[in-house]
Amino acid sequence: MTEQEYKSNEQGIVKPYLYFLDTNVLFRKPVSCLAAVVSLLIPVFVLSLFIRFNIFESNEIKLVFAAIIIIAILVFAGVFGALIWWYRRITRDEGPKWYDNIRRFIQTTGEWLGTFTAISIFGIIIVLMIFLSESYQYVTDFLPFPVPSLNIAVAFCGPVGGFLIIIATKILLFLLDPIVWLIKQIWYFIKWIVVYCYRFIVSFLKTVEKNTSFWVGITWILAAAVIIATLILCFKFRGIAPVIGLAAALAFMGYLLFKRKHYDT
Repeated sequence: MTEQEYKSNEQGIVKPYLYFLDTNVLFRKPVSCLAAVVSLLIPVFVLSLFIRFNIFESNEIKLVFAAIIIIAILVFAGVFGALIWWYRRITRDEGPKWYDNIRRFIQTTGEWLGTFTAISIFGIIIVLMIFLSESYQYVTDFLPFPVPSLNIAVAFCGPVGGFLIIIATKILLFLLDPIVWLIKQIWYFIKWIVVYCYRFIVSFLKTVEKNTSFWVGITWILAAAVIIATLILCFKFRGIAPVIGLAAALAFMGYLLFKRKHYDT
């Protein structure tokens, strides 16, 4: 037996688990792993409710059988939902593209919620109709189950509602795509404006350097005008604002003197 054949046979059962460990999915996709775990914990939560309200200690055998089958249905729905997260979200990594990852998360959430709703509502209503047709309040009083009554029409509302959830998710993504595209175009336009202003300032500074004497004269006139204006404001109005303006104008004059001295040398 070759080493390749040995590895192939050895990894036949544990291959998905080894893939999980080798790819560090738990650290790269913690939200997906958490959602898969939540899907598996839903039947555990319902089981804790059954134990808390002593359903399994009831003298009614039909109630006990109904509770066991309901837990089995929720386990099936939970495992199916966890597999949706595994194959749809975890194994298909979108990489660093933030919107593609958000889009994948929304899509997987809708598919998981629609599938779980379809399986759980349809299965639980059928079980309650078979075992607890007249006394289903034993379960619905503490189990958050949004059904007004039990009949076959309400049972089929589960698959229909799940399908509508998936369709609504598709519609949401269909509407979200052009909105995100528009936001990206606005962002690109803002970046273009910033780059254009930056290049304009650089070009303006180069022009100032080429015409130093002319621009220094203008800046001196402007600085002197600002100082005169701030002095008038200081005598006419009392406050910190004119003083700050005067200090800024004097600082600018000092900067011009420094540059002039440096330029002359």
